[in-house]
Amino acid sequence: MSVLLNLTASTLRLFRKHRPRTRATDPRILVIRRNRMGDMIYTLPLLHAIRRHHSNAHITVACDAAGAPIAQTCDAVNEVIVLQRGGIPGLTFLKNAARLQNFDWVIAAKGGFDRRLARLTRLTNAAVRIGFVQDVNTPSVFTDPVALPEDPFNEHQIETLLRLLKPLGPVTTNTFTINLSLTVPEASQQYAGSVLAPIGFTPFILINISSTVQLKFRDEDFLALISQILTSTELAVGLVAAPTDQPKAAKIAAQIASSRVLAMPTPGPLDLAALLQRSTCLFTPEGGAAHLAAAVGKSALILWSEGPFEKWHSRGPNHVFIHAEKGESNVPVEKVWQALQPLLVQKK
Repeated sequence: MSVLLNLTASTLRLFRKHRPRTRATDPRILVIRRNRMGDMIYTLPLLHAIRRHHSNAHITVACDAAGAPIAQTCDAVNEVIVLQRGGIPGLTFLKNAARLQNFDWVIAAKGGFDRRLARLTRLTNAAVRIGFVQDVNTPSVFTDPVALPEDPFNEHQIETLLRLLKPLGPVTTNTFTINLSLTVPEASQQYAGSVLAPIGFTPFILINISSTVQLKFRDEDFLALISQILTSTELAVGLVAAPTDQPKAAKIAAQIASSRVLAMPTPGPLDLAALLQRSTCLFTPEGGAAHLAAAVGKSALILWSEGPFEKWHSRGPNHVFIHAEKGESNVPVEKVWQALQPLLVQKK
């Protein structure tokens, strides 16, 4: 397989359009980060760290469509390449590799070893190829293999990815603050303003009803929680959801039948980010919305259901986590309401 991989890489050199830069201070750096929005959010500290130490570098991110809007808002990034999916798998893979031939350094950004990502990194033909391996003493497609933490599930994705900086020179990860910053574009800010027009300047809490895991909070629980908020506070409630769940959000809003409850469509993640910035706080299941709240510095109460907590919990400045206790089939509404109290206090 390695012989075939090397032969394929040699052929792909024909697609190179830029000469590698000769000065170490301004290399062309490619960071490949596949998968979803949350994966890209927790790659932001790595991107900011690279920019901090290589201010003249040309930094490109290659990613799937789900992560592209986040990468495009990162001030550290010069260019974003959206990788193709679908079609004939082998042919699509080679087409993607052909578009990645113009870089000096390539970083395979994933918190573990991924054979397919390793092969794609090899096919870039970059002089420096960095990625995680299961054993640094075993021959690898990476020129600079990096050892994984001894227990990857007990280290957050951010710190794991920052380990990939080690081969780049005099970079120590412990000198970095965790920079998750992104810039929400004006178009999304304007969209948020139009969505919020019906409630005017009324402070509001965002509630996300979508989850990619089995949720221990039922539709009737959301209804009861919203009623509690309306009865006990002067806040409005904005309901957000993934595109497939937005009809359900509209149905819940209609059941409440209050001018202070509004289903808020979010065509893209940056539209949600703009709404988050204007909200009092967020209540959400674990997942993309929680990670986005961390990126815009918004307080959140996160309903945690499953998965390795240390590796994937959101890293916001004031994020609180709640889960079902042993013997609880669902998280009680009263328990959620009590946990929300500190987040509902308006800062003066």
